[in-house]
Amino acid sequence: MVHRRPEHAENMTQRGEHTAEHGAQAPEQAGNLPQRGDHAAGYEAQEAEHGTNTAQREAHTYADRPLPERALLLPGVWRLPLPLRDSPLGHVNTYLIRADDGYLLVDCGWDTADTLRTLEGHLRALDVRFGDVRHLVVTHIHPDHYGLAGRLREITSADLSFHRLERLYIESRYADANDLLAEMREWLRLNGTPQSELDQLNRGSTSMMSRVQIAYPDQTLDGGEEIACGKFSFKVIWTPGHSAGHICLYDRAHKILLSGDHVLPWITPSVGLHVRSTGNPLADYLDSLRLIGKLEAELVMPGHGEPFQGLPERTGELLAHHQRRLEEILSLLRRVTDRRWSGYEIASQMRWGSRKTWDDLTGFERRLAVTETLAHVELLHARGEVQKQAADGVVSYFFAADGD
Repeated sequence: MVHRRPEHAENMTQRGEHTAEHGAQAPEQAGNLPQRGDHAAGYEAQEAEHGTNTAQREAHTYADRPLPERALLLPGVWRLPLPLRDSPLGHVNTYLIRADDGYLLVDCGWDTADTLRTLEGHLRALDVRFGDVRHLVVTHIHPDHYGLAGRLREITSADLSFHRLERLYIESRYADANDLLAEMREWLRLNGTPQSELDQLNRGSTSMMSRVQIAYPDQTLDGGEEIACGKFSFKVIWTPGHSAGHICLYDRAHKILLSGDHVLPWITPSVGLHVRSTGNPLADYLDSLRLIGKLEAELVMPGHGEPFQGLPERTGELLAHHQRRLEEILSLLRRVTDRRWSGYEIASQMRWGSRKTWDDLTGFERRLAVTETLAHVELLHARGEVQKQAADGVVSYFFAADGD
């Protein structure tokens, strides 16, 4: 596998219960792929009611289903679903692609024994040894896509690649998490989280830290590189939003897109504003979503859910979803103009799905709701549609008519 960089890119190298038995059932022919229209009505009836981290809100979507079977999607391309125990997502998709010198694995699940057993079972059924996996590309360093990378580096000869910006967050997110937690706690307080809920919201995701074994990339990516892999040639497309350094892989000749968590078939990727976020994550996400929506892709291979067809329709649905969220916030601030609203207060007044009120959300779900709300309201502020002030140690937002 060869990474051909764009001429402007600088090279920077750093080194640093479903089990395997389930994976043994492998369909050896590619099945028919769902069109977006096949199930869109059922999805939209739920999604239109403004679900946020979607993974949490739509828990029944994946978690209550059996782990999907391994599938041959194209000659030389397999979908290898891995379990995400205790996660509403239920599974993460990894993709195995035949290369000239072995195999490329895209994403790898998190670092748990059942995930490793399932991956081993998939490979064994395909008569692939761990040592045959020569390349690992990670779309982003969230635990469910990156967590197993360190262990795989120990048992395979795979080189590891992901985006340069993701490399910057490894230490702060996984090695020095206490500093990040302290900053995040203060940031949640600054955005209106009540004192009584700070610890619950702040520590809602700490259990995921034990499911990551840190691995540093052999090669960092910038976007624009071409990854040659057997008969495939994947262009690396930088798609910030869900994470700062998220990437998708696109093969123009075969019209296939590995979309990671940038475009998912039935749930909306979480886009939040965090204490160490840079720029405007939602603006970045919408821009990169429009970019991806223009690609000629007949097969989309997402990080969660079923591979699907109908990329332009799906990106259009996601854009419409975020427009509804922006309009919901504007409506709230216009309706009550005699007060200032913190990010927490705005989130608590929004709709988070037809099955849950704010009081029903867990601490982790509330944290996601607050960060997603802030991503939306900050975009409105950047556009000049809402005003912002800091007073008495809290940042708040309000609607001001022209001239106010």
